[in-house]
Amino acid sequence: MNKRGLSRMLSVLLLVVMVVSMLPVSAYADSAATYTQITSAEELVTGQYVMVTNTGYAPGVYDSGWVNAVAVSTPDESSPDWTITVNGDGTVTLTDKYGASIAPKGGNNNGITKDYYNWAVTCTAAGTFTFSGQGDDTVTFASNKGSANNFRAYKNATVSGNPNGYPSEFTLYKIEVGSEPVPETVATPTASPAAGEIAKGTAVSFACATEGAAIYYKTTGEYQAYTA
Repeated sequence: MNKRGLSRMLSVLLLVVMVVSMLPVSAYADSAATYTQITSAEELVTGQYVMVTNTGYAPGVYDSGWVNAVAVSTPDESSPDWTITVNGDGTVTLTDKYGASIAPKGGNNNGITKDYYNWAVTCTAAGTFTFSGQGDDTVTFASNKGSANNFRAYKNATVSGNPNGYPSEFTLYKIEVGSEPVPETVATPTASPAAGEIAKGTAVSFACATEGAAIYYKTTGEYQAYTA
């Protein structure tokens, strides 16, 4: 190989190695969801929540006049989430993960329907929350221990007369999905053969020990992804 060709190949290899060495030393991954308990009315803002009674059950989804019950010990990705929309007048709208909002059946009657409704929300001294009907809807959203812990609206007198049988105080866990990237160290890429004189036709390869890392290089023109 003549000296001119050797020099050109050496320059190309050095340029590629230089590009690899200038890659960022960190990548970013999505952070996991967090579940933060709120204990005051000021902390209640529009967002997604897991709602858990003191018996360890959370409302799941609306289903034919009931909201089914899901056992929850520690809130996580498997827990049912609800969107609580805060209206600013002491009321909220409750919507399950499929977009079904719930409402009392109407009047002083037990039951639940699928409809948009403004529930009166109260934060108790213990930092739990209750959801009650308004006006003629003299009911409270509660679980029924005698009906597989499923949920619907029950008469206020029924709930207050047997609070253990109709748990209506919810511990709320606000779901936060990290929007800030989490740094992840990326190993320094390597080249084979290393920088130096090579013969024409020699295969040049690159590698990185970090799974999923991308290597970009160029000899002339634009950068391109290394895919070999």
